Amino acid sequence: MRRVGSAAGIDLFAPADAYFSYFNSPYVGHKQGASIDIYPSHEEWGGPAYSPIAGQIIRVKKMRMGKERIFPSDEADFGIAIVPEGSTDIVRILHCVPEVDEGTTVEAGQRLGSLIRSRYFNYWTGPHYHIEIMNAHDFNRSTKSYPLNVELASVQQVQRESGSELECLIIRVTDDVIMAATDDSPIAISGDLVGHAAYCGSDRRYGILDAGVPHYSHGGILGLAKSIEESTVTAWGTDIGYAVANLDSRLPFKRGKLVRPSFEGEIIRGVSCFAFTRKQTVKGSPPVIMIPQQYGGFSGKFVEGDVGVLSFKRPNDIVKEQ
Repeated sequence: MRRVGSAAGIDLFAPADAYFSYFNSPYVGHKQGASIDIYPSHEEWGGPAYSPIAGQIIRVKKMRMGKERIFPSDEADFGIAIVPEGSTDIVRILHCVPEVDEGTTVEAGQRLGSLIRSRYFNYWTGPHYHIEIMNAHDFNRSTKSYPLNVELASVQQVQRESGSELECLIIRVTDDVIMAATDDSPIAISGDLVGHAAYCGSDRRYGILDAGVPHYSHGGILGLAKSIEESTVTAWGTDIGYAVANLDSRLPFKRGKLVRPSFEGEIIRGVSCFAFTRKQTVKGSPPVIMIPQQYGGFSGKFVEGDVGVLSFKRPNDIVKEQ
């Protein structure tokens, strides 16, 4: 297990081969650096979710989610509250059908249940469970989760430089995303974590990009310990936002001027970036996860084995070329 954050004297753990994100989500806890999404390496809906903490389950709540989405989804989500021994605070886990009852004591890493494709997600959201720490009385209030303290190693190695175009080999095409490999994206390495590199400021202090670019209004750079408020955040040779604060070893940023990514000339919604482990890399490089403009938008247009160019441009640049 890997320690991925702490608050109120409680340490959170994730499977060592899971990838994860603090900022690649539109929800408030991720904007505040107060929650984490864990993506197990099995990458399967209905696959197991694991307890991030040892303690007693004190609450299980079923949550109705409203009308169906355009993509297949479950009809209900669940919240699970675990109280560690000696604490009055709880760890809340979402997006997991529980296989344990209230009053049960669990260990860190123990299976809690099966992953849900929640209607709180959008179509490009992969199988994961959400974790945060809060006061037990605030179980229903995501805005009350505690900011996490995260200790990530500073990025000691950055491989490759990059322009605004990446040649990509398609590995998989689904209704949700294209998964591709590239030798053109710069790689940031923090301990045993690997990701797409982004930097902040003119002196190019690098970290791992943790964001949905440009489809979410915020993101973060992991492994950057020094505040560089208002400095420009750059990835793939393109300015994508500006730093707004500093959280321990993470640098949150807000989206800047709109970037319009395209693949083989087709406008796409965005690119999803995470802190990956070696298990998710392709020949040592993090995957490129591209999102279509609509659900199913890549089907029939691209297939596994195709090679194409992912480019990042401003809308004005696209107009000028036409």
